[in-house]
Amino acid sequence: MIKKLILISATLPLFIHCKKDDTKKQLQQDNPRKHDGISLSKKQDEFQIETVKKFLSWYRDNENHIYSFNTVKGGSQGENEVPANYYIDFNQVEKELEFLKNSGFFSEKFLADYKNRYTEGNEYFRQNPANDGPPVNFDYNYFFLTQEDYESDLKNIDGIKFDVKSVTAKLCYVEFYLKNCGMTLRYTLTKREQWQIDSIENISK
Repeated sequence: MIKKLILISATLPLFIHCKKDDTKKQLQQDNPRKHDGISLSKKQDEFQIETVKKFLSWYRDNENHIYSFNTVKGGSQGENEVPANYYIDFNQVEKELEFLKNSGFFSEKFLADYKNRYTEGNEYFRQNPANDGPPVNFDYNYFFLTQEDYESDLKNIDGIKFDVKSVTAKLCYVEFYLKNCGMTLRYTLTKREQWQIDSIENISK
């Protein structure tokens, strides 16, 4: 009887220790966020970077389609025609907005700001009639905020280095450097069902 008690007391700590290990392992499986935060964070970064990379690829492949929308009209009409003052064709704007929306890359805020750019531009043209030279505020690429050769950078998207700065679980910045333009862009992303572009900034120093 004494031998049995000694045997039981000797194996009991071992049993408890094994039980604790099993419980700890189960908790890690049930809650990987708590016990593997580093790898989870990297995985989240991959989703955000992939969103921007896919957009850059999409833009590269659809740039001609985007520019096919004749949103800003006016200027020189031909050798024997009188130049018309610049104005915004909002029927074309709506078609462009629908095309951008259907891509799934842009938030409602981005699309609203994009349309407002045309509204403000039209008001500027009304107050400052012109028909010669580049139309003011429409003489650069809106998605890359430059007149420089961003197309060369888009030929090698995998060669671009991306940096993710998380603000909240549903808001982050994706920053990247375009060496041919010599500029750094910041894409602000927000998440609902998926990550989408909310705004674009040039943060070059």
